[in-house]
Amino acid sequence: NRIRQAASSLGAAQYCIDESIKYAKSRKPFGKALSTHQGIQFPLVELQTQCEMLRALVHKTAWYMDKDGPFSVSDKVSMCNYWSNRLCCEAADRAMQVHGGLGYSRHKPFEHIYRHHRRYRITEGAEEIQMRRVAGYMFGYMKQKAPKGVSSTKQSKI
Repeated sequence: NRIRQAASSLGAAQYCIDESIKYAKSRKPFGKALSTHQGIQFPLVELQTQCEMLRALVHKTAWYMDKDGPFSVSDKVSMCNYWSNRLCCEAADRAMQVHGGLGYSRHKPFEHIYRHHRRYRITEGAEEIQMRRVAGYMFGYMKQKAPKGVSSTKQSKI
């Protein structure tokens, strides 16, 4: 379930970036497109780079889950989860900035996306809990992959 949440947040982040690019190309204050300014370009480049890296991690994690079972890569799921929600909030915030006052209004979905995905940084396992899980696996303090009472071996598909 958490990997689906990560993919959802990644999709919302990508939407915010794509919409910001479209708007920056079309908006021409003082006769020059916003997209020609490095102050608009560089933050969106950084966000797009992070989306591509996260997309690769989500795909890899989902592939391992299919291959080895849903709890085989719990540390990677936690990485995807906390990073995707953080990235989505950053992308929504940047979209509001690029769109100016319109971006913060209810005429665009960015403030809703921000609020919606900001709560996942708390309710879907706080970032600190997710990071603690990753650290537990990295430093060898956490051996248990599956929740107590759940088999960590791959379930056969019926």
